[in-house]
Amino acid sequence: MSEKEKTIEFMDKLVEAEDIIGEYIKDANHCCLVDVVKKRFVGIEKNCELVKIDPKDFAQNPYIKNINIGDWQVGDVWLNKFRIYEAKHTYVNGSRTRDPKTLTTRYSFCYFDEDTHYPSLGKTTPMSKWMGVEPAEINTFASFIAEAKGNVLLMGCGLAYVAYMLSLKADVNEITIVELDPNVIMMFQKYLKPQMNDKIKIMHGDAIKILQYADISKYQYCSVDIWHGAMDMFPIYLKCLLTEQRHPKTKFHYWLEEDLHVALECIWIQLMKPFIMDELKNEYLGIFDDILKMQNIKTVEDIRNFLLADKRPIIRKWIMDNPNEAYNTNLVKILAKF
Repeated sequence: MSEKEKTIEFMDKLVEAEDIIGEYIKDANHCCLVDVVKKRFVGIEKNCELVKIDPKDFAQNPYIKNINIGDWQVGDVWLNKFRIYEAKHTYVNGSRTRDPKTLTTRYSFCYFDEDTHYPSLGKTTPMSKWMGVEPAEINTFASFIAEAKGNVLLMGCGLAYVAYMLSLKADVNEITIVELDPNVIMMFQKYLKPQMNDKIKIMHGDAIKILQYADISKYQYCSVDIWHGAMDMFPIYLKCLLTEQRHPKTKFHYWLEEDLHVALECIWIQLMKPFIMDELKNEYLGIFDDILKMQNIKTVEDIRNFLLADKRPIIRKWIMDNPNEAYNTNLVKILAKF
């Protein structure tokens, strides 16, 4: 068997494994635990982490423990603790990851043994939840909170969970929140800020414009969280990476970046076989097509190296070469070509 044939066979198996995992994992979030264990996780246990969370441990999180949340509304923005994790139902516990051995996607879910309330923020028009102080958000911000120090810039306020947790650290001097929605700012100033220390301040502004035009060199760290999920994050993420070169003194963190990269890798996995077989002649999939060409993938080892590589510098290189496309990339239109 030639090297090309071995590579194509490997890709066939990987695509099949990803399809099976995707089918089994579909609708696993917010499902009854018994149903998930019996019908969803059977056979793909290695790809699904299932963590039991003790409500008492969850209640010891400093924000949950110390910040009093009432039933508040400012304009069309609401904040309360009415929402619950239903007992023995599964919920996302953190970002997807790439298994270093099988190269397949790994998922993380959690459950509680009893109904557990958590703070959440949303809008009334339409009635929807934006975010909450819940295990997935706590876990996906943990490494940034542990690392950040000095002066920190936060793009997006939310429930000010990250700002509060950072304010408890002795090595964090100042936290500036940039928020676009004036009702969120008013909610923070009226109800949350009085419960927090003086390290935190908030300002009205557009995160993208600030990254494009402002001097943020006084900040050692900047975290951007102005999206709800990995897919709606993608076009904003490209714009943010385009501006990073303006701020060499600041280290950037993007909420859900790892999850986004795994989602993008799933697209590349689907494209690799036809790409290797030169069957993409009549399609142009922008960033996905271009980045595959940049990798010169020919062997199984090439595939492994690409899928396990840090994607931020790879994506940034494409952005620097294609700034106009990066600024106008429409993921919906790209995915419609599949």
